[in-house]
Amino acid sequence: MKNNLKISILVLFAIVVITVFSLKPVVSSINYGLDLKGGFEVLYEVSPLNEDEELTNDMLTSTYKSITNRIDTLGVSEPEISIEGDKIRVKLPGVTDEEEARKRLSTPAVLTFRNSSDELLMASDVLDSPGASLDYNQAGKPVVALKIKDNDTFYRVTDSVSNSNDQLIVIWLDFDESKHSFENMKEECGTSNAACISSATVRDAFSSNVVIEGNFTKEEAQELVDLINSGSLPTKLTEVSTKTVDASFGSDTLRIAAIASVITLIVITLIMTCFYRLSGFISSICLVFYSVIVLAMFNAIDGVLTLTGIAALILGIGMAVDSSIITLEKIKDEINNGKKLDKAFSDANKRSLVSLIDANMTTLIVAVILFMFGESSVKGFGSMLILTIIVTMITMIIINRIILKGFVYLNTNVFIGKVNERKNMNFMRHSIKFIVAYVILIICAVVFAFIQKVNFGTDFMGGTSITLKSENVIEESAVKDIMREYELIDYIVNEKEVDIKIKDVIGEDTVKTLKQEFDKIGINSDISVISNVVKKDLTENAIKSVIIAAICILIYVSIRFKFNYGLASLVALCIDVTSVIAIFIIFNIEINFIFIAAILTILGYSINDTIVIFDLIREKKNEKNKNVNSDEVIVNECLSKAVTRSILTTITTLTSVVVLLVLGATEIEEFNIAILVGLIVGTFTSMFVAPYIWIKLEKRDRLKPKEEYDDGPEEKSIKGINS
Repeated sequence: MKNNLKISILVLFAIVVITVFSLKPVVSSINYGLDLKGGFEVLYEVSPLNEDEELTNDMLTSTYKSITNRIDTLGVSEPEISIEGDKIRVKLPGVTDEEEARKRLSTPAVLTFRNSSDELLMASDVLDSPGASLDYNQAGKPVVALKIKDNDTFYRVTDSVSNSNDQLIVIWLDFDESKHSFENMKEECGTSNAACISSATVRDAFSSNVVIEGNFTKEEAQELVDLINSGSLPTKLTEVSTKTVDASFGSDTLRIAAIASVITLIVITLIMTCFYRLSGFISSICLVFYSVIVLAMFNAIDGVLTLTGIAALILGIGMAVDSSIITLEKIKDEINNGKKLDKAFSDANKRSLVSLIDANMTTLIVAVILFMFGESSVKGFGSMLILTIIVTMITMIIINRIILKGFVYLNTNVFIGKVNERKNMNFMRHSIKFIVAYVILIICAVVFAFIQKVNFGTDFMGGTSITLKSENVIEESAVKDIMREYELIDYIVNEKEVDIKIKDVIGEDTVKTLKQEFDKIGINSDISVISNVVKKDLTENAIKSVIIAAICILIYVSIRFKFNYGLASLVALCIDVTSVIAIFIIFNIEINFIFIAAILTILGYSINDTIVIFDLIREKKNEKNKNVNSDEVIVNECLSKAVTRSILTTITTLTSVVVLLVLGATEIEEFNIAILVGLIVGTFTSMFVAPYIWIKLEKRDRLKPKEEYDDGPEEKSIKGINS
């Protein structure tokens, strides 16, 4: 007993020390995304250079590598580049010169050698890799040195040029037959930003390295070197969406998220200690350790923390504490059954393990689907959610139990608090009331959908979304004067912040002009452009994600439990999702793609709650006296045991969401509202709807007439023969 206590104290002390000393280095090494750091994001649609060709995986991979090489020349420390179907998304945190970034990323940089009649003589494949370097001529002026790889071809071409009439070889960057010709551009050839970068006289054939001389500054020569070395793009890139984020936007949100995390941990610690005394306090310490481990693992996989990642982390904290609450509530149940604390602790851990695995597995299914089908920010949410689930299993289930085991020989009241006898309540009599309320909500939503248009964001409608922020109150007249040429779909003012949606899909030049106009009047702008191509893909992926998540959850629950459990869970999830959508329609809240991430999160959280309750029901049904009580009695008894856990879990999880809303995390406001509504509705459906549906399905199965089988002629009983 004493040895176990010593081990627990040592482990607890080690966790506290590790947490304290690793917190600062872990937080300081986090890579922040552009929504927290500011920067530039662009989504390119990739298509073959030749219209007759089809886009291949090799083309996408080559384009990805070329873009990666080009980003290296920009000096961006933590870029994000991802292939999304036939598109490539590029995020450049910290980049302030959008024009330069665009130029580096999408300029074809195809170097060709031509004669004065514009006929192709050689392509860039005659050069080595890297083929260009910065050098200086005898006069000390910067030049671009080219290193020749294919000496034979170079010798043959220069020999041919030396025997031509004008003996000229012209070097072009991104030659375009429709608008370029040496005849028209020879006067400007070699000047700054000209496509014709050099025209040299060749009197003799040679195969040595050459230099490009022009009226270059050192910076211009280096830029040309970088472009040539980055390689020519094997495909055509077309911008289909862009987003620019001012650094001030991210710093405010990061500060809010940090405050929200601290407040959430303090509130959870107070609640856990109040309800579960020493075991609750120890679980809270493990929760802080859990948070540090999640961030450390996220850093280890080179994750980039975004707003949605922070939301997943804070939400994960609420879900992690649920793992402790489930076990601690089962300990109280075992004590109520007359067991001593050490025996109650042992049996409760065994009982809760299956429930915790099932609950976390269903959430993991949703997280994986988010990662597979979501766009970049949603992928970040999915990856963070996956990590939180894995770390929850390690810290809150394994380590937390190891520590608590050494304290089970203390006084019960000190260890887990006062254990009150649970009174059974009739929950099922209220189920119909909740279902009626849901039907009324849906009817209201349908009416409002006809009265007012559903407020779809630019993610689903296409167009341009502009968020303006200022330290001072924004003058509406000044903003509207700048936006007078555009068709405004939506315009929301909140003193120091303005949200604008316009129908037009504006180009890069317009984005630059608008930002400059807003800068002049002291307003920071965050501009996001979504084309029709992106709108279509986002809509399809959103629908696909929700359907696949629902099907996977149904299959898993049906396998682990029974089909009736799975079907009842699915009905409850449908109510959760449609209730959130209805609230958004009634209150005209914007539905954007981050809303879909919230919906999928609600699916994972609600099924987590439902699984815990169904696990209690299954456990009760499997007892020896399972035929004594009706399903309704069993359900009410199980819900009476689970009600405290459901309420506490919802409160601890909602704490972070409420804090974020109160502090004004506007960038993920829709996400937080959806989670707030979804968690509240999900708690009710898991307690009142899912069990009610399950009872009806079980009753239906029992009332089904049993099939009669014809086993052949019935044997007649004849006295003296059969006996």
